[in-house]
Amino acid sequence: MMTDPQYPPATARHGRPAPPVTATERRQANAKNGRNLPAIAGLVLGVAALAVTFVPDVGFVAWPLGGLALVLGIAGLVQVKKGTAGDRGLAITATAVAAAALLTTAGTLLYSTFLDGGESGLHLPAVAGDKHAVTFQVTSAGGATVRYGSLNDQRTENAPASTDAWQGQASYNNGSYLLTLTADTRNATVSNEISCAILVDGKKVAENSGTTIALCTANVG
Repeated sequence: MMTDPQYPPATARHGRPAPPVTATERRQANAKNGRNLPAIAGLVLGVAALAVTFVPDVGFVAWPLGGLALVLGIAGLVQVKKGTAGDRGLAITATAVAAAALLTTAGTLLYSTFLDGGESGLHLPAVAGDKHAVTFQVTSAGGATVRYGSLNDQRTENAPASTDAWQGQASYNNGSYLLTLTADTRNATVSNEISCAILVDGKKVAENSGTTIALCTANVG
């Protein structure tokens, strides 16, 4: 059975020699002064995620920032446990801030979608005078069944076999919405090139393509 090597004892005090120091104890002692870089980076990204959660049009950035911050915070805790770094309190704080950022982002999305005007604010078809216009586009060489709208309010139409894009229209004034667009071929035995795209105010926010099905999703607002 292997044990930690023992180093010479420290200078005796009061006439009594100090106990020998093991490699693990020495490593942990040195780690107390070492900076926990993952924890520091995790805390910075967690705070950034919290800050952008409430910023219109860029709130979705909080998801990757918060996720990365959580990973770094946990990595910092692992380093503390292994004794390769100190700042245990900082690592715990980074992990907590990252988790709070993710929960806040999720709560904001749920509130704006289901409580604050939510789905009722997305108009299908589009209503004249709304601030934002949404365009759903599908191109299908062999025709396709199209389902478009938001998470809880969708329409179903058939896109003709054509190289020209089929379009569906929607609009909204404010709020956040998870837009979805699915197009699948009407004949599963036929190879059918399908592409989809979602545009908000003329700007493409999602696109995808496939041989039998194409799925586009975008979080807007």
